[in-house]
Amino acid sequence: MKTKFILLGLLLLAIVFYSVNKLQNNKGPHNGTIQSADNYIIELKTVNSNFYAFLLDQKLKPIKNKGIYCEIKFFLPDNTAIDATLKPFEEDGFIVESNVTVYQSCQVIFNVNGKSVSAKFENENIFVQKKL
Repeated sequence: MKTKFILLGLLLLAIVFYSVNKLQNNKGPHNGTIQSADNYIIELKTVNSNFYAFLLDQKLKPIKNKGIYCEIKFFLPDNTAIDATLKPFEEDGFIVESNVTVYQSCQVIFNVNGKSVSAKFENENIFVQKKL
């Protein structure tokens, strides 16, 4: 009986560690940041001046980009915004090269079969300047 409790405790401990690891890992299959959006997950990855966006299903499997459109809206510190259209990249992604580096957040918007699906991402590399 004591062995059963020990095994049950170890199993529960393993489940807890697995769940915590999954919750802390908010990276997608392309090593970008992910956000939930309706019944989808949106992944955003930035490499130098390139922004990559991927539409994923709930199991983090990339959805092919055929017939899907993508755009991004950058929200700047002066309360203005800049829109850009992403072009298809390989089979499941979208890409845009942008010189926008100082933005507070951005919103990735997919048009899937006439339905808008979007998620907002905070700029993790923003340099905040405080006025004195």
